[in-house]
Amino acid sequence: MDKLEKSIEDYIKIRNRVKIKPEHIDYKIAEQYLPFFRLMDNLKTSIIVVPDFYKNNYYYVSERFNDVFGFSKNKLPEVDQIWFRKRFHPDDYIINLAGVELHKLISNQPVENRKNFKLTHDFRIKNDTDNWIRLLVQDYILEIDKVGNYWLNMKLCDLSPVQDLDAPATSVCRNTITGEVMFSFEGKNGNTKQISDREKQVLSLVAEGMRSKEIAEQLFISANTVNNHRRNMINKLNVSNSSEAVMLALKLGII
Repeated sequence: MDKLEKSIEDYIKIRNRVKIKPEHIDYKIAEQYLPFFRLMDNLKTSIIVVPDFYKNNYYYVSERFNDVFGFSKNKLPEVDQIWFRKRFHPDDYIINLAGVELHKLISNQPVENRKNFKLTHDFRIKNDTDNWIRLLVQDYILEIDKVGNYWLNMKLCDLSPVQDLDAPATSVCRNTITGEVMFSFEGKNGNTKQISDREKQVLSLVAEGMRSKEIAEQLFISANTVNNHRRNMINKLNVSNSSEAVMLALKLGII
């Protein structure tokens, strides 16, 4: 069994522990989101995909999903969610590990806080034209059932702004209320690379257009230390330069 298959198996195991009962969910609540989904489609912004963890399929899929990403017409709404995960690049299995980690994180939260987290993934997937593409997916928890299990998610899907098919996946979990990064995964080996507060601080100042010398003076550190932080962020985000690091960090919600 390869690492992708193992990660899918681990993901299935932890999801199967969740027993969602029909009396604990209400599809009338789900229907209230439909005008928003349709508005987003009409505006032609992000592609919306809404997994339903009670039925193990999809409650809503944007009509543009197939044309934009190169999948067969109507395939996604008709298949279970594991089909999609099997299309991940073999080295990007960390996306599944991040899903497992999110489940563990949420399980230890008070019920009233369980909707306060989102995952942002940047990864490679093979479409139905047999081509690899790179997706940027922001994954929000829409609804939890009466006992605290999340059963309806919303994924905002876009083509990644950096279509580097050689770079491994990244996944970042953020508290949407406090802005705190809860955990992050990066790299073909599935190693967790936590971006430090100082690195985020330096990159935020880079995003404001400040040079290393100016950042050093503001943070009371040496310019050499600033440059080390910049290089670390470039390596952790698997980009080529500071500009790409800023662009990806903003998309991932790191800064």
